[in-house]
Formats: sequence, C-alpha cells, structure tokens
Amino acid sequence: MCFDAVIFDIDNVLIDTRASYTDCIIKTVTTYLETILKFQPSRKSLLNRKDVESFKSLGGFNNDWDTCYGLLLYLLSFKLRKKSLNELGRKINLQALKSKALPPSFPPPKMGGGRWGVGVKGIEKLFGKKSEVELKRIADIFQRFYLSDFVWNERLIMPKLFLKQLKSKGLKLGIVTGRSREEANFALRRFQIDRFIDFMVTTDETPPNMKKPHPYGLLKVASRLGKNLNFIYVGDLPDDILAAKKAKTKMKISSCGFLGASSQSIETKKEFQKMKADFICRNIKELKKIVDP
Repeated sequence: MCFDAVIFDIDNVLIDTRASYTDCIIKTVTTYLETILKFQPSRKSLLNRKDVESFKSLGGFNNDWDTCYGLLLYLLSFKLRKKSLNELGRKINLQALKSKALPPSFPPPKMGGGRWGVGVKGIEKLFGKKSEVELKRIADIFQRFYLSDFVWNERLIMPKLFLKQLKSKGLKLGIVTGRSREEANFALRRFQIDRFIDFMVTTDETPPNMKKPHPYGLLKVASRLGKNLNFIYVGDLPDDILAAKKAKTKMKISSCGFLGASSQSIETKKEFQKMKADFICRNIKELKKIVDP
C-alpha cells in the first residue's frame, strides 16, 4: 500500500520512554504512597514496566498523570493489615483488574464514536474517588522527577535517516502525542528530528474530552497536511489503534501497532489484533516495509 503521509506517536514509537515516563510513573506512585500516605517503604519495587503497560492497556490512560492517579486508586482499594508496600505488592494482580474492568462480554468499540476503555472515570467508578489522592500533587511529584532526572534516560528509536528518506520521497510527517507542547518540542530538538515534522498536535491543543482514543488529533493533522492524503498512524497502545479506526469515517487512514519498545510484546500484539489493527510491526525494519515498500 502506498501512503502519502505518516503520523507518529512520540512515546515508544519515535522515542523510547520506558526509562523515562514509564519509570517515572513507578517512582511517582511509590513516592506518593511513601511520603503523602505514609506507607512503609520496601526494598523491592512495588511496580514494574509490565505492570504499567498492562494498566495503560485498559484504555484511556495516554496521560501519565492520569495513569498515576488510576494506579493509586487501584492500589488503595486493597484491604491491608498495615500500610506496608511489601504487603501491598503481594496484592497486585493486573490481569484480574483487566478481567474486572474489561470483562469478556465487554462490547466491541464503535469505530465511529463512543468511549472505549476504562480511563479515569472508569477507575473512579470501580474503586471510588479518594480525597487523599490529588491529581495536582501527583502532577507536581511527577514533573519534579521527570524534568530533573528521567527525561535524560530517553533514547531515539526511529533512525533520522529513515525520517529523512521519507521526506525525500515526498511524504508528509505528522505527530499526535499526549505530551505537552514544551516537552514534545524539547525531545524532538534534543534528538534533532524536529526538522522532519510538518505538523504536530500535543495535549495542550487537545480539548480534555478529546484525548486519544478520540480521533481529534489525527483529524487535526489531516486538516493541516491534506484531507485527501492517504495516512498511516503508528502508535504503541490500543488507544492509538482505536483513534485511527474512529478517524476512518473522515479521512483515509490505516493503523499500525508498533511493538519495538514494548515490555510485553506478546500481550500487546494480542491487544492490537483484538482492535483489528491494519498492520503490526515488531521493529523498524518491519515498519519500513509497511510505510515504504
């Protein structure tokens, strides 16, 4: 298939953020429990990267502050004898959470609209709101850790030569990301790939009720680059696939699930297949064959 334009997600597609955003989520949740809620610390990590990816696969958690918030509501739902991270760690079962939140009878997503996934509202419905879990405090802790430390752990996934080749062949390149404009620009400039991007939509320009899997960002890119172009959107989460599916009613677009930076590629591939991704690729080599055959 011949494409006129490629739209990328940033995190774990253009840039490997497992050691930045993912690890920062783990650090933020643990710190909140220890310092704000006074849980007894543990030498063993409470969460790992697979836990975070599994939680995000519930849908509606493209924003990392929301992910931290949702994880805290989930973790505080357990009855414990004492406030101990060791005891809490033994209770964690993300597969059981997924079965509870998205049972087998869960209806398939409506590609043209409607809400898919759990998200903040779904987690609050499952476990209730908790006054001691404050999004502003979460955001403050997360940003302090990310900007002072974790941001420097990121590395480039997508070779600059590949992006340059796509541009030289006349393809338009866009981005739809859950990052803020400031953080997105910083990452693109740091890795010197900003010059290849024709247009980008960040969380700052996206209405709160139109985050992925809503197709708003993709439609915005299409309106700027050309509504009649044939697009492919490359993302790392089921939400990305669903956003592309929903956008199909208003633009020519295919979805591609990228597994190159997944900590649980087998499980994520199954999620992509369930969402009927048009393409699934394990690495850059396979992506090249899809985008530039």
